[in-house]
Amino acid sequence: MKKIHEKKEIASKDLAKELSEAKSFIIFEYLGLTAKELTTLRKNLHKANAKMYVAKNNIFNRAFNSAKIEGISELTGPNAILISKGDEVAPFKEINEIVKTHKFVKYKDGLLESNHITPNKLASIANIPGREGLLSMLLSCLQASIRNLACGIKAVGESKPQ
Repeated sequence: MKKIHEKKEIASKDLAKELSEAKSFIIFEYLGLTAKELTTLRKNLHKANAKMYVAKNNIFNRAFNSAKIEGISELTGPNAILISKGDEVAPFKEINEIVKTHKFVKYKDGLLESNHITPNKLASIANIPGREGLLSMLLSCLQASIRNLACGIKAVGESKPQ
């Protein structure tokens, strides 16, 4: 009995450390997903520098208390947490794809840059491009004015008789 308590305490402390270092996380009920779907989800998250944790709800609740994360309601049912240390939006994109295809998967709560994310905001956040996509858009905007200037100078040069 004492070993079980020690294992739970270690698991909750490890999870609390992960939560305190996370840029974002999502809590969802995974009931009904197959082992193959969960494995695919884990692989996709690994590519995005994110992880999925499945544990008992009391371990999750202890971890939230240890990490001093407030506003998360008591969890019930089989839950998992997606934690991102890289791209903040990556877990939202992954869980949004699952929610689209599996209506029984329920998004419960989340945190993005210390702000709670409601289920209604999940889809809108999931549609935000990733960091690389946003940087690409910014670069495109910065290059547009220079490109237009170069095209204008070229057009003026071509219109003048030689």
